[in-house]
Amino acid sequence: MNSPAKQPCNAPPVGEGLAKTLRAAITGEVRFDDLTRTIYATDASIYEIIPRGVVFPRGVADVVATVKACRDGGVALVPRGAGTGLTGGAIGTGVALDLSRYLDRIGSLDVEARTVEVEPGVVLDDLNRHLAAHGLQFGPDVATSNRATIGGMIANNSCGARSIVYGRTVDHVLELTVVLADADVVTFAAEAPAADAKNSAPQRRAAEIEARLGRIRDTYHSEIQERFPQVLRSNAGYGLDRLGAPGTPTSAIPLLCGSEGTLGIVVGAKLNLVPLVRHQGLVILHFDDLLSALEIIPAILQHSCAAVELVDRLILEAGRLNVALSKHCDFLQGDPAALLVVEFLDDDAGAMVAKMGRLAADREVSARAFAAVPVPEAERQAHVWNLRKSGLGLLMSQPGDRQPHAFVEDTAVHPARLREYIERVSTSLKDEGVDAGYYAHASAGCLHIRPVLNLKDGADVERMGRIADLVSDLVLEFGGTMTGEHGDGIVRSCWLEKLYGPAIVEAFREVKELFDPAGLLNPHKIVDPWPMTDHLRYGAGFQSRAVKTHLDFSAYGGMAGLAEMCSGVGACRQRLMGTMCPSYQATRDEQHTTRARANALRVALSNRGLLEGLDDPQLAEVMDLCLSCKACKTECPTGVDIARLKAEYLSRRNQMLGVPPGARLVADLPHLARLASWFPRISNFVARSGPVRAFVERRYGFDRRIPLPRFAHQTFRAWYRGHVRKTPPAVARRGNVIYFVDTWANYFVPQVGIAAVKVLERAGFNVLCPETVCCGRPAISKGLLTEAKQLADQNVLTLARLTRSGVPVIGTEPSCILTLTDEYPQLVRTQAARRIAAQTVMIETFLRRLLDTDPNALGPLKRETLIRYHGHCHQKALIGSEDALALLRHFGAEESSEIDSGCCGMAGAFGHEKDHYDVARAIGEERLFPAVRNRGEASIAISGFSCRHQVEHHTGAPVKHLIEYLADALD
Repeated sequence: MNSPAKQPCNAPPVGEGLAKTLRAAITGEVRFDDLTRTIYATDASIYEIIPRGVVFPRGVADVVATVKACRDGGVALVPRGAGTGLTGGAIGTGVALDLSRYLDRIGSLDVEARTVEVEPGVVLDDLNRHLAAHGLQFGPDVATSNRATIGGMIANNSCGARSIVYGRTVDHVLELTVVLADADVVTFAAEAPAADAKNSAPQRRAAEIEARLGRIRDTYHSEIQERFPQVLRSNAGYGLDRLGAPGTPTSAIPLLCGSEGTLGIVVGAKLNLVPLVRHQGLVILHFDDLLSALEIIPAILQHSCAAVELVDRLILEAGRLNVALSKHCDFLQGDPAALLVVEFLDDDAGAMVAKMGRLAADREVSARAFAAVPVPEAERQAHVWNLRKSGLGLLMSQPGDRQPHAFVEDTAVHPARLREYIERVSTSLKDEGVDAGYYAHASAGCLHIRPVLNLKDGADVERMGRIADLVSDLVLEFGGTMTGEHGDGIVRSCWLEKLYGPAIVEAFREVKELFDPAGLLNPHKIVDPWPMTDHLRYGAGFQSRAVKTHLDFSAYGGMAGLAEMCSGVGACRQRLMGTMCPSYQATRDEQHTTRARANALRVALSNRGLLEGLDDPQLAEVMDLCLSCKACKTECPTGVDIARLKAEYLSRRNQMLGVPPGARLVADLPHLARLASWFPRISNFVARSGPVRAFVERRYGFDRRIPLPRFAHQTFRAWYRGHVRKTPPAVARRGNVIYFVDTWANYFVPQVGIAAVKVLERAGFNVLCPETVCCGRPAISKGLLTEAKQLADQNVLTLARLTRSGVPVIGTEPSCILTLTDEYPQLVRTQAARRIAAQTVMIETFLRRLLDTDPNALGPLKRETLIRYHGHCHQKALIGSEDALALLRHFGAEESSEIDSGCCGMAGAFGHEKDHYDVARAIGEERLFPAVRNRGEASIAISGFSCRHQVEHHTGAPVKHLIEYLADALD
């Protein structure tokens, strides 16, 4: 049955009384506004349900108070971690309880006993970083480890790639502290508590619950034995099969793990830990067809491997097209239809290598795999795992309404039957005329199948139901399960009775009534489920709004189509890695994720939500802290380019409300800089005087705490004109190059442009500096796209004649040069603009290519001792930092390296703005500023002017452009 167009908004009217009660009762945050409700209406599933509101508790007392308030008001509660679930398990019509923002503390660690206490919002990678210094880790290793919370892993009983070694989350939980539906706080233990502990009221309550669980288990024992599948990843319904033999004491923990927040709200856990293995190795087996890969899995498992992961052709093709991933696919050979990533673990390096060799030499394996590529290096292994972990997003990275959707992606059968099972599934899909992507945990018989459907089409919604029904038939026939590790949620709860029969479903209902008799905790999951085709994010009634745009969105079918590319997998919530999303990394607030911005725009540009079009004032709130860093364009697995969307949104807002004074100042800065450069000493004195800085802060919103950039006493163009006059003409043995003179190099740091000319001339080039104007980046950043197009048109006209003969355009400022390559073809949309974009490169890239062909092109160089490099966000996103690092190492010490720094926080004018100054500083303090302060004897190199300004202001460290160091090194 199809969902009506307005169905996801059918939550009861928001109760202001409940919000007021909650605000008075807790120290955390309470948000019942339409924007927050929209943001929390989705997870990574195909579903959407608008909650009544969202609560962000700061501690257990806040959770208790929230439960009491919702219980008294008869309002459901939906606990939520990172919201990366694929089943709809973290959304509902009640109050969403976000446990990830504040309940993220790591508690007592007992290294000798190998245990640790954590709150539910602790992110798995953060925990493992904390434990690594002690040689320990938490065993289950989900693909979303850089944002998955321990609470979410407990809720879904998560596994991971190495489940044949480490099992599931339930196998590592020693204690769980939960808030029950009546607001009691109870701690359950895997082991029976001491006799005197049972005298406390909470422990008496725990003992009573566990005794009743034992009776339910005993009553349904024969049905449990008969109906629960005997596969490693059986995780559907409540884990009655994990409660032990009849008549024995039982713990509630095996049932709470995998209960999806329907029985209690986890507020604390004591976990078992495992030792870190010293050595890891991969063998990448390549296959010409998927079934051959699956057929060989039993033979591979005989080699004592830790994991066997499948990656199919659809993921490989998407990975090769992804800018960030494609650079690290050197382990691929030929054009495989499927890969099996086989991992070995061992504390002895020799033993691990021997295992890898035995697998590669196995005749049964080599007869089917056309290549076996060993990957012993840790860095290259990380690239392989990154491709595998990005599989979900990569499958959904192609624009359009037809997408590989998750609704039968979690089935599991015995590995020995996996080939036959997938062959039967593939036949059923073929009969329906549907393609699919396949990936995941072949070693455990759990293969994620994602049929390609258009869920805006009512016929495909019906087809989805038929496919799920057919797959459930096959799962029963093969003795498997529909739910291997991702939970039941909305998408699979409706199949539980078919899989387990009415008796077991009645047992599930008794369990639910034992813990939550009023049905307030995450209702309609597992017990009393909704149909799987209700509450769809799209559905036959979904309609997008067409919007006229300045930038080109044609590849996505419009602006709304790009916003809809967000699948909700939440890679933008990654912690202490990458660049996306800087504001979330600083604030830990879901509102400041790429996902939140995409969801808000998707709803605003549809007939579905609480937000109405680009004119909705609430969009300003979700867009405010977007730095337009462009990291989402490549780090988001589906490539949701929020910077492009934000520019169009700001353009619309400017059109409706007028251009804010601060935005106008930023856009006009190149023109104002030209005027100020006539009297640089006076301009600097005035711009840095107290009264002027106070006026600029009051009028334009530029924070007085950070001074405006200082104008140079001589512009680069003035120097260049003199240089051309004084330098005798010489034959340029390598021909002409165009140096694109950016605003920053011209007026503020001419030494960068001078260094570029010096290096290029030494390499044998004649450097041309045509009279170009500002690239338009400041105007684009503030949504002044008409002005930006005028500048682009002028530059294209200036550069077109010179580039027609193939002359390259070279620059030193990433934000400007990458505007020519990224935005110009969208704004100008002519062959000349596309040609200029194709011939435009950063100077690092240009010189690296030259030195690769002629290592002595620059002659002898003085050696720099040590350089630490910070790349500009646009550079990281669109071209990467590899060329810059290669150039550094050409003249610097081999130890020179890139700072694992994310974003500096400046982002054009962002770090100057009073409303953003503190956030910008917090972004830099995440990783970059501490690394700069702890640089030791190293020099700091950058490419971006904004990065230079931000680092110098907040750390006081001397900073130079990469090309300045290279110019200094010329003999």
